[in-house]
Amino acid sequence: MIFQCMRQIASKQLSVGNHLCRVVSMLASAALILTLAACQRISERDFAGTWQSSRAVTPIHLAANGEWEIRKDDGTILQYGVWRYEDKQIIWSIKQGGRVVDDPTQVLSVARAEFRLKERDGTTTIFSRID
Repeated sequence: MIFQCMRQIASKQLSVGNHLCRVVSMLASAALILTLAACQRISERDFAGTWQSSRAVTPIHLAANGEWEIRKDDGTILQYGVWRYEDKQIIWSIKQGGRVVDDPTQVLSVARAEFRLKERDGTTTIFSRID
């Protein structure tokens, strides 16, 4: 039925009174758009940049090469490590004592200006793009 409606629309044979075909066509178009949006592939490139975290005052810099650092305006580095995007998680790695500790956080959403992570304690951290 969807294809028949679309053929009628394409050939301009759709009568004004045939509202069902219009509704079906609009729903099919909306479903296609939503499906394509849901298929967005997330990669490390989406996270590279400077971000303001809802949990910190000092911005975090995520480099495309997988390094991260929290750096004050005067250049003083407060914390640093490496990060990677894997299995819908950002995995933060930092050195504590003599060993490297991984802190996986689930990615809830990603947009150009913001991403959200679910922390291990269940809270949500929002990162807003600065650059």
